[in-house]
Amino acid sequence: MSDVLLQSACILLEFKITMEIAFVRPVAPFNRYIQNVPLNYIHLAAHLRQRGHKATILDMVVEESTDDVDQYLRSNNVGLVGIGCMTCELPDALAEARRLKENHPGIRIVFGGAHPSADPEECLRSGVVDYVVVGEGELPLAALLDALENGRHPQGILGLWSIENGAVRGNSSAAIPNVEELPMPAYDQLDLNKYFQLDSPWHFPKSKKAVQYVSSRGCPYHCSYCHTIHGKKYRGMSAAKVVDEIERLVIAHGVEELMIVDDIFNFDLERAKDICRGIVDRGLRVHLQFPNGVRGDRFDEELVALMKRAGTHYMAVAIETTSEKYQNLIRKHLKLEKALQTIQWARKYDIEVCGFFMIGFPGETLQEIEQTLDFAVSAPLDTIFISLVSPFKGTVLRTDMMNGRFGDIDASGVAALEQLFPTVHNEAVPIETLQKLQRSAYWRFYLKPRPMLNLGRRMTNWSNVKKVSRAIRRRLAESRISSLN
Repeated sequence: MSDVLLQSACILLEFKITMEIAFVRPVAPFNRYIQNVPLNYIHLAAHLRQRGHKATILDMVVEESTDDVDQYLRSNNVGLVGIGCMTCELPDALAEARRLKENHPGIRIVFGGAHPSADPEECLRSGVVDYVVVGEGELPLAALLDALENGRHPQGILGLWSIENGAVRGNSSAAIPNVEELPMPAYDQLDLNKYFQLDSPWHFPKSKKAVQYVSSRGCPYHCSYCHTIHGKKYRGMSAAKVVDEIERLVIAHGVEELMIVDDIFNFDLERAKDICRGIVDRGLRVHLQFPNGVRGDRFDEELVALMKRAGTHYMAVAIETTSEKYQNLIRKHLKLEKALQTIQWARKYDIEVCGFFMIGFPGETLQEIEQTLDFAVSAPLDTIFISLVSPFKGTVLRTDMMNGRFGDIDASGVAALEQLFPTVHNEAVPIETLQKLQRSAYWRFYLKPRPMLNLGRRMTNWSNVKKVSRAIRRRLAESRISSLN
């Protein structure tokens, strides 16, 4: 009898080992911003580790080949693979999932991220995806692994979609974790030295030893062009927790620069100030940049001064449009005068500022577009980035278009939305005209003395020369790759 029990225990243990999850990141040529730490995977891996599960990260961007991935999966009897993707990464994610299914019969694939959250059914009907996590992944992934390890059907897990016998089983969005209780992301599971060697796509880091970092999730604003994966409730970690994690990155991992990529770092001004004070008070020597865009009209001069003292050398301000009509239509409601004041404070404290702009909203006239571009060219900015509007799946903008908020949409408009890089069909200002206006604005801006001198000062090493050359090519020749989601 004891032999039978022992044998059963061994079988159960073997089954649990096969339920280790491996996060695989394929190379995605359309996404330059993949040349960085896989931030989503290290957040998920840390939480799963805290819950007693084993999670491995296999990153094909820095080292693993398909052969390396296959060997690891076979050697460790891995039964579940997670792949996250944005829309521009979807073809590569599906191709890797298909390859894994062919090479590892019986393996299960779970997708997550911006695109799968926006259209889980599309992913599930591909024939190579078993589950999709809609929303934040920590809680549903842990519940999925719990169920699989114990031989239970994972039905009813909030945020987990699945497909069985051709029928898609939907669910609500994932439960939202308390960010204060989440463990520090698993940077320790990565060889950061390999990421330090990557040609970072972000704005000219002061140090090669740079990684991304998130201190909050969610944004209470309702800009219709943005993703909603983190919901519309702001959840910021306490300043003490943030500074503790930054200190650990600096001291234990040798990080010298952080790209803080919160959706809205400065929503809670006092928290933002306390984070900056904490960095200064602890004597942490670290450079900071905010390349994901901060809310331009939620600043005061004290915050800008503290950001500079804490090591900030660059931030992006998302303005998008100077048209009050379109500020309302896209639900951004930015106070342009306050954003301009923030830009002027940043210049006072020697923080470089990039302005984000978007052109080609549904029904936008040539005059309204030129108004935005004239502001972009004339504002006291150091760099600008002009995107062509892309109504990605899952955005309120896309829903608004289909529901007539911007007027009727015809067959040509629907067809434009169904591309990998969706566009807005506007006969009055076609895509070709938008691209010409975009290129012209770049020339007008970067031929001004200040931006030209700024770029000239950057040409101090081959890495920066390549970065500038790549930026010129993307802005002047590849405008269809204009925004990512």
